[in-house]
Amino acid sequence: MLKGAIARRYAGAIFDLALKQNTLDRTLEDVKEIAQLFAHRKLAYLLREPKIPAKRKEQALRQALESRVLRTSLNLALLVVQRELVDLMPNIARELEMLVLDYRNQAVAEVTTAMPLDQRQSARVKQALEQRTGKNIIMQTRVDPAILGGVVARVGDQVIDGSVRYRLTALQQRLLSGVASANIDFFAEETAQADGAGKAATPPPSTVPSASVKDRA
Repeated sequence: MLKGAIARRYAGAIFDLALKQNTLDRTLEDVKEIAQLFAHRKLAYLLREPKIPAKRKEQALRQALESRVLRTSLNLALLVVQRELVDLMPNIARELEMLVLDYRNQAVAEVTTAMPLDQRQSARVKQALEQRTGKNIIMQTRVDPAILGGVVARVGDQVIDGSVRYRLTALQQRLLSGVASANIDFFAEETAQADGAGKAATPPPSTVPSASVKDRA
């Protein structure tokens, strides 16, 4: 069985249990903490080493976790170690987070801008992403001057690239191929740039944040 499928199976089992016990938030926090704990080099070696008795591994886990996590979360950690799946714990945590987000119709958006967003700009970007995805967006922002301006947003496997760098590259490609015009969805022009987050881009239109803009090359 593929590792991804195994991680989803374990995540699905703990998700169903947490849902029945009304402990989704706490369980997700626990599983993330366990994944971080398993990443510690010394503990990871102890848990992986086949020559170390299973009883000693169980004692180490109970000592580290018993007073900090739910019993069901501790049992998951013990089971993962027992079945020699220590390396899969981060995958299980990610799969569980995806299940919880999907259950709540939420999505995490990794938003990159050339300059920091203020509160108003963040609200506009969030609104635009929610209109596109149909989900309640949880934004994680970072600054990368290399994109020159605009917004690049990653929601799951979807990348919405409205950066100035992307538009310049697209324009160059059209010029090289002899194409005079094309329709491109410029996400940034309708969000952060409308409030000055990407001054290198063209002036924003007066349309709603999720509208499509025609590039006039």
